[in-house]
Amino acid sequence: MDWQRGVTGCLEIVLSGESPERVINMAMSRGIYIWDIQRTKEGNFLLKIRVGGYKALRHLVRRSSCRMKIVKKKGLFFYLLRAKKRKVLVTGLLFFCIVLYILSSFVWFIEISGNKKVETQRIEQTLEVHGLKVGVLKSGFDSEIIKDKLLRDIPELAWAGIRVQGTKVIIEVAEKTLVPADEETKPADIIARVGGKVEEVLVLTGTPFIKVGDIVEKGQTLIGGLVYPQIQINEDGSITPAGTPEQIRARALVRARILRSRTGECYIREEKDLDTGAETKVTFIRFRGQDIIIRGPKTVPYERYRLVSHVKNLSVGRIPGWSVELFTVVYLEQKHEVYDWGLAGAYQEAVARAKNDLFRELPADYRIILEEHEPLLSKKADLVRVQYVLETVENIVAYRINP
Repeated sequence: MDWQRGVTGCLEIVLSGESPERVINMAMSRGIYIWDIQRTKEGNFLLKIRVGGYKALRHLVRRSSCRMKIVKKKGLFFYLLRAKKRKVLVTGLLFFCIVLYILSSFVWFIEISGNKKVETQRIEQTLEVHGLKVGVLKSGFDSEIIKDKLLRDIPELAWAGIRVQGTKVIIEVAEKTLVPADEETKPADIIARVGGKVEEVLVLTGTPFIKVGDIVEKGQTLIGGLVYPQIQINEDGSITPAGTPEQIRARALVRARILRSRTGECYIREEKDLDTGAETKVTFIRFRGQDIIIRGPKTVPYERYRLVSHVKNLSVGRIPGWSVELFTVVYLEQKHEVYDWGLAGAYQEAVARAKNDLFRELPADYRIILEEHEPLLSKKADLVRVQYVLETVENIVAYRINP
């Protein structure tokens, strides 16, 4: 069997001379196992034989007018003989195996899943406080104790499970369906989320401090979270409350005209490196100047890419000088794009960029009143600059809790 040959070893021999076929027939008739017999261009025979049958074959060759030569030695037997002469190599290999065994006794990865509202960083910090972190011995923590402390310190979690898979600890959690704090019942004023000109005021509860047509600034109190027993309306339309007020939560709808503007820029010709969305992650350990890849390919599979790397300094036990660094490198594939916008195209692209930037500020409920854009002077001949102006009517209500 092949595994037996690999353990005991085999020899590849060239048999030459007069009538090598006769020697082969005599060997096989005497039970000497020979295989892979091939005739070479020179008329010799290339064959394989077990180490144990070599002496018997050599005795037959000496009695004939043939010659034989060992061209290759295979098997564990010969590997051990060579290794015996290379003590430094064997020592290094044993040292590497020992180091690898030691490293496999530590936790190198912590994977957290199942959390949506509770931040992963918060869970990691809680685990670290109770002794579970990257670089600790797998036998240095009790999963049941860590789980109980995790649930105690983070009340938003309803369940937690911890399991060890190789050098990775997998933390699975389930969050509670929490009843949100009743913020809507707390006394609060209504303030302006942004500044603008008031277009509409509809007060449900609270004391209004503004009216239609007023110009308000960001943070200004619009509706007070107070109810006064007496209210006096002045001749100019202003309101003067009187008496001892009661704190409530103001409720109202306040719409205002908001004017915003943004500047957009675009070169007539642009070259960009854009992410394609494909990525490859490589994790390796740097130990005493040697890099040991734990996960990921040895070469980057992308022609053009950018990388994001993270490194953690660890320590192996209390052995001086045995510093370990855990590297995580993410290769993000990129493609090179060239855009020849032209003058008109660059103008439209500059408008689109300014518009996209401005629309990030808009709330969900808005109505566009005015939308326009105009070119701006540029110090560079190949750079197009525009100003984009947008006027909307939107709800500017924001709440400020009363102390």
